[in-house]
Amino acid sequence: MDITKVVIENWPKTNNLSIYIPIIIATIALFISAYSIYTIRKIFVESHRPYVWASNYEFTEQEKGTIIISQPFTFSAACHVKNSPARIMQAEIKINLNMETLFVDTEKNAVRFPDVMSCWDVDISEEDFNKIMDRPYEDKSKLVRLISLEYSSLDGGKIYHYNLEQSYIPILNQWENTKEKTN
Repeated sequence: MDITKVVIENWPKTNNLSIYIPIIIATIALFISAYSIYTIRKIFVESHRPYVWASNYEFTEQEKGTIIISQPFTFSAACHVKNSPARIMQAEIKINLNMETLFVDTEKNAVRFPDVMSCWDVDISEEDFNKIMDRPYEDKSKLVRLISLEYSSLDGGKIYHYNLEQSYIPILNQWENTKEKTN
């Protein structure tokens, strides 16, 4: 007896392909839908979470045109919020010379709202700034400003971190970004 002949003679009369193809298509559609939901949720979270960052503080004098004036003694480096309101759990600004901390300012439990034209800052008095700057040129170039922000959305979900390290450039009388880390 030939095995092939037995298999062919005992082959079911119904077309299994017509039964299993819809099941296979439905299973593939289910996996694609699940992946789509995962992707959409991820994109939604990323596009609706708050983003908080710092930059050098500058302002424009409208009366004289669009002149940008830098203020290096404004130590907050203008913190901005984008996308949605943020609960700032802790904002810390430090100025170090080598391993010595010369200035520290900490702000806790604040709520900030996104606005293209707004930012918040922490100023150091010009006296304190001058005390820090009353150093030899080579010491001024070793000044480091560390800005650390810990924040979340208003509902207190995931906690995000932003860290910025800047070095002082005495020639420009300005801070320059050296390291930036965020999540």
